[in-house]
Amino acid sequence: MEEVDIRHADGTIIPTLISAQRTIVDDVSFDVEVLLDVSARVRHQHEIELALRGSARTDALSGLPNRACFDEVIAGHVERMHESEKLLVLAFNGFKAINDTMGHAAGDEVLRTIASRLRESFRTNDFIARIGGDEFVVLLEVDPAHLNDVEPTLIEAMDRIFKPIAIEGAVVELGAAVGVTMLQPDDDVTSFVKRADG
Repeated sequence: MEEVDIRHADGTIIPTLISAQRTIVDDVSFDVEVLLDVSARVRHQHEIELALRGSARTDALSGLPNRACFDEVIAGHVERMHESEKLLVLAFNGFKAINDTMGHAAGDEVLRTIASRLRESFRTNDFIARIGGDEFVVLLEVDPAHLNDVEPTLIEAMDRIFKPIAIEGAVVELGAAVGVTMLQPDDDVTSFVKRADG
């Protein structure tokens, strides 16, 4: 069998498997070709590949992009921003993990709550990721005319994100450490992230 893409009259491409066989009937030779439309199988396989790729780039607990995804995205942002008029701001934040005092279930609930609050506090085009443990990052593309709005916006967002959380009948205070930096002309990904995490 051979895989062959056939173009339909309407222009769509149909993936097929073709099997060719020579048959002789009454001393007359015939070529018999069997075409099998496998577009549903190919589509299903593509969906599985996309789902696997997505799960490999997503933090299972928070539903946010993970470290591997962050590494790809920030590299692209840094490369593009050096040629853009916009500014790139990285907010790197973490809070004191509570697994040791209240257990992993409570710690997981805190992480999910923080992830949800991050999504609610930033624009849909801002990139938010959980890059490990209690560490989250937010990448913001900022128009230079709105640079003065960044600090108050981040302070307001952090106040909402890290406000106390009620878990298992107790109120958990979150001690957050937040680092914010702006991409500099001579930055690469490593120096940019290191400065925000410093």
